[in-house]
Amino acid sequence: MRILLAALLTIIILEAVIAFHDPPCKKNEAFRKGMSSNCGEHRCGPIVRRCKRDSRDGCFCNEGFRRKGGARSRCIPENKCKNKKI
Repeated sequence: MRILLAALLTIIILEAVIAFHDPPCKKNEAFRKGMSSNCGEHRCGPIVRRCKRDSRDGCFCNEGFRRKGGARSRCIPENKCKNKKI
């Protein structure tokens, strides 16, 4: 009975740790907290002139990379952006 109780307790603790762990990000991304939704990372294309004062947690492009399209698109090296106005 003690072994079963110990196993159950171990499973509950592991589930709690996994549930509160930062979500996995794609290649060339890192999980960051408290970033501006439109200035938290650079995108290929025109520079955003005014940043929103909101706070968002999520996956953002690493330094030296830019988001190619929308929020679900991938991060590519800056020099691969077709629009060079960055």
